[in-house]
Amino acid sequence: MSERLGPIVRLQVHAESLKRDGAYVPAPLISVERASVDAAGLLGWDGTGWVVDVHHSAHPRLRGGGHRALSIGFTGHYERIEERFGTVPFGIAGESIIVDGPAVTADMISGGLIVRTGDGAEVELRSPQPAIACPGFTSHLLGSPVVLPRDEIENHLAFLSAGTRGYILAVDHLDAPVELSIGDEVFTL
Repeated sequence: MSERLGPIVRLQVHAESLKRDGAYVPAPLISVERASVDAAGLLGWDGTGWVVDVHHSAHPRLRGGGHRALSIGFTGHYERIEERFGTVPFGIAGESIIVDGPAVTADMISGGLIVRTGDGAEVELRSPQPAIACPGFTSHLLGSPVVLPRDEIENHLAFLSAGTRGYILAVDHLDAPVELSIGDEVFTL
């Protein structure tokens, strides 16, 4: 049975990579009012034009061959991150979609997700997998000016990589672009 998780409260794109020499640099994250997603990846409308996400197959510096076309996180995850690391900027984990809802586990969303748009269309997001945290992101959360050795932050990496940093979703089944907007509702499949 489908369960409502909450509304989309933030959409964002990675205009460029968030890593520089292993360090996490969140400056290329751009908050957008709406996004278009299809099998090629995500585009975000910034009010003047479409911004191509770095994971989109049309990005001039494609990273990863589209393996991370779309990601999702929840405000409940931010509460957990702040309990552990202190106050962090909303959206810092780099998800494409942030939902105002509880922290979810992989088991809770293993069947996938549905986004119900304002016009009643439903978009299926498949095969959620936890986003694996890197030492650069984790070091950034810890306030370190340098990337810390993996063995020194292993427990933090495990905490973030268990879904707390969000989930990567498959969209390769989408044969036409679908527009997502702030306020669209997200449900379990």
